[in-house]
Amino acid sequence: MNQVSLSKSVTKSTASVASTATFTHNVDGLGFESAHFDVIYSPFTAAAAAYATLLVLGESDVAGATNATTISAFTVTANAGATTGDNGAVARFNVDLRGRKRYLTVSTTPALTVAVTSSVRLSKAEDGAITATLTGVNSLKEG
Repeated sequence: MNQVSLSKSVTKSTASVASTATFTHNVDGLGFESAHFDVIYSPFTAAAAAYATLLVLGESDVAGATNATTISAFTVTANAGATTGDNGAVARFNVDLRGRKRYLTVSTTPALTVAVTSSVRLSKAEDGAITATLTGVNSLKEG
């Protein structure tokens, strides 16, 4: 079976996240061995010393951001990279899910008001997905 068939995509986007607000994305990792989180910030209107004041990944046995315990290895604080006006930013967490709790939650507070998207690729599934719905996409083509 094609290894790509053993993956699932999950996304969440918010058009405007204020610098005083927190964006969260909860993901169920059941049945997968790895997760790759890309947190994408739209272009900033002005330079910022950091793209985010908070960026963390948490885990929990119960669904929901309020239940997540922060994973210290996946924590970025005010030292997140600087931005210039008209440039966005992308942060990536590559996570080995073996030994982790079922639910993962990425949380971020951008340095300035921007759109935020979290795109997650769950891979190395126990069972291979074979339809667009099971792989979490709108259209699936293989060849």
